[in-house]
Amino acid sequence: MTRTTRAGAVLIAVLGLSLTGCVTPFGSDDASTSQPAPRSPGSQSPTSDPGTGTGRVLTDAEAEAALPAGPKGTTPRTMTNTSEDRTTDPPECLDVLRIGSEEKALRKVRVGNAGKSWTTKDPVTTFAFTVESYSRLVGPAQLDRAGAAMGACDAFSLTGRDADGSFDLRVLAEPRAVSSIGEQNFAARIISFNSVNGKSQRVYLDYVVVRSGHNLIEANATHQDEDRDFTDLEAHVQQMLQSLEQ
Repeated sequence: MTRTTRAGAVLIAVLGLSLTGCVTPFGSDDASTSQPAPRSPGSQSPTSDPGTGTGRVLTDAEAEAALPAGPKGTTPRTMTNTSEDRTTDPPECLDVLRIGSEEKALRKVRVGNAGKSWTTKDPVTTFAFTVESYSRLVGPAQLDRAGAAMGACDAFSLTGRDADGSFDLRVLAEPRAVSSIGEQNFAARIISFNSVNGKSQRVYLDYVVVRSGHNLIEANATHQDEDRDFTDLEAHVQQMLQSLEQ
């Protein structure tokens, strides 16, 4: 594996989107951080309520059915994650990557989980999608904490281990604004660096995460195009939400 693809793989696996199934998306009314939609009285329903529509509790099969199909000409990827012992400096930047204490608490009550990934050749881009469902309402805490941490985590270090050995990445994080989707959403660009033939190259991981009732829905893309926007990720998230309505 080249250093470029290794850095991209580490970013995908850690943010995982959950390649681990920890769809992991924060905090303010600022459009550059989390974006909660107006809450209806139903959003305060007891955690035992399985919910309805896009926010209902899902089985693995129902979560799988909501995932988008890979476009023609793409290559499927196996979604696996062996990363562990992940730490950041400052420590609160774990929340930006959505692998902090809120993710651990949600994982204990996860009841449905599905993921899919594919790669395009020109330009080289890896997409990954997950739908995660929990026995209780997700609530705003995870997204709020990620957004709140952004201010101190525009630049940080990420260390850990995976199947290829130890990794130590310098990471930049930039919030992004997206359309009002779901009850709450968060979008960000995570940037890491590689040295290829003596030159530094940036690897970008863009992600959009949406909270809806018992569920978290995420789409991300790993690439090297600084000018790439979030239009396609928004469209994929919207598509997954529409699939859950059917």
